[in-house]
Order: sequence, then C-alpha cells, then structure tokens
Amino acid sequence: MAAMRHKRLLLVGDERKGGSKALIQHHATWLTGRGCHCEIVMDRESSLAERDADCVVVWGGDGSLLGAARRMGQDQRPTLGINRGRLGFLTSFEYEQTQQALDMLLAGDLQEETRLMYWCSMQGLDGSSTEPVLGLNDVVVSRAAVGGMITLRAFRGATELATYRGDGLITATALGSTAYSMAAGGPVLAPDLEALVLTPLASHTLSSRPLVLPVDGGIEVEVVETGAKKYAYAQIDGQVQMQVPVGARVVLRPAAVRFRHLGLGPQHFFQVLRGKFGFAGLAKLP
Repeated sequence: MAAMRHKRLLLVGDERKGGSKALIQHHATWLTGRGCHCEIVMDRESSLAERDADCVVVWGGDGSLLGAARRMGQDQRPTLGINRGRLGFLTSFEYEQTQQALDMLLAGDLQEETRLMYWCSMQGLDGSSTEPVLGLNDVVVSRAAVGGMITLRAFRGATELATYRGDGLITATALGSTAYSMAAGGPVLAPDLEALVLTPLASHTLSSRPLVLPVDGGIEVEVVETGAKKYAYAQIDGQVQMQVPVGARVVLRPAAVRFRHLGLGPQHFFQVLRGKFGFAGLAKLP
C-alpha cells in the first residue's frame, strides 16, 4: 500500500459516548493538517454508503465496527478500528494507540485483509422474503425471554443438517466465531476462513455439538416450535432484530462483497487471542 493512498477519510464515532465528537474532531484537525480531507459521522444509524471517502476510521468497540460494516452496504472500503469500548477484539488498536494507528495509515504500513460477509432475510410461509440485511459476525435465532424451549431445523440447500431443541442456534462467520459462539462453547476459526459455524444454545440434546461448514450455499434455519410464544427472534450482529413465526425460515447467504479490514497482518489475530483471552497459554506455576 503506497504512502498517503488514503487521503479522503470518513471518521466514524457514536454521539452517545461522552467526549467522542471532541476526540474525533481533534484527530480530524491533525489529519487535515497533513493533507487529508475528513468527514465526521456521529449518527450511529446514518448510511455510510456512497460517501466521498476511500477509507473509514471507526472509534468505538466491536459493535461500532460491525455497525459501520453494515452501514457501508455494498460500498465497502478499507476500515480501521480503534477501540473505545470494553473488549475491542475486532478493532486493530486501543485508543491510546490512536496516533500510531493514524501514522501507520498515512504511511501505508497497515495491511488490508478481507472478511466474509453475508445477507440475512426471513422467508415466510407464503414464500415472500424480507429485505436482506448485511452482516459480518453472526445470526442468532433464539427463544423469546420467557417462552420456554424452541425447536429449530437447519438446512444446507436441500439437505437437513440437524434439529436443535433448546434456547436457540448461533450461525457465525469465522470472524464471529470469537464472539457469542465461542461463549456458548463453539470453536475458534481463523478469521480468513470462508466458513460458518453452527453452535447450539443450551441444547436439550447432549449429542448436539457445534458444526463447521463451508459457506457455499449458505444456511437456512426453520422455526419448528416456539413454546409458549408465537415466534422466535433472529438477531443479526446483535443489532438488527426480526420476529420469526413458526414455519418461517431465517435464510443466510454469502455476500459478494467483503469487509476490508485494516490491521497489522494475519499474525495479529493470534496475538490478540492470547492477550485478551489467554488463549492456549500456560498457567504460571506458583
């Protein structure tokens, strides 16, 4: 990546987080002094597509980065995440490293890596479909809060994969495998894999285990039973929610576009995995 390739920058924050606008304005002033054109977007719901920018810098946590990816739609641009949240697993830098991150961005020292994205929609009993929502992390089909266990069937094409009875089912990308899926006992996948992992939530069947599949053809999850409620919930990246009635299907298909992650290279994923989760580390002896 050539130095100063990214001169038109879209700086994204969340107006609900105290001090965010002033902090981002401070960095915008610094960037402008180095020949960049900056546009600041603080409204967390506004579209980021078709804006005059060739790079996006997001200040926030993992949710902010996932939201920015969805809001870019099919107009994905190289995106640098700087953590102002709690965990910040998907972001490449902590806030204290902002100056280093921006220096590396302008010098062309960051590496771009692509990540799988998907479209998610609901297919009704009459065959109609809702407007597809673009996602990056996971789709969770789960029971209503006090609705008892639900029953779901997962399909890949015409093949029925499994029936799940419990609290629900997570369908996660490789990038999303380190989020809710991992907390529910799912495996960690290297983020560049073109794969999906199905992880049951509090399954009533002891033989039910996480399942890793190639993404080709996508996944469909049919709601079979919903206990005391008339519907289940489908949540896309923890941000967009749909009610799914009995007999309807949540349809997940790979998107042609890819999220364009700017970071420190493939090795950084495993460094963060060890640093933030203590993954595969040896306990210190007394």
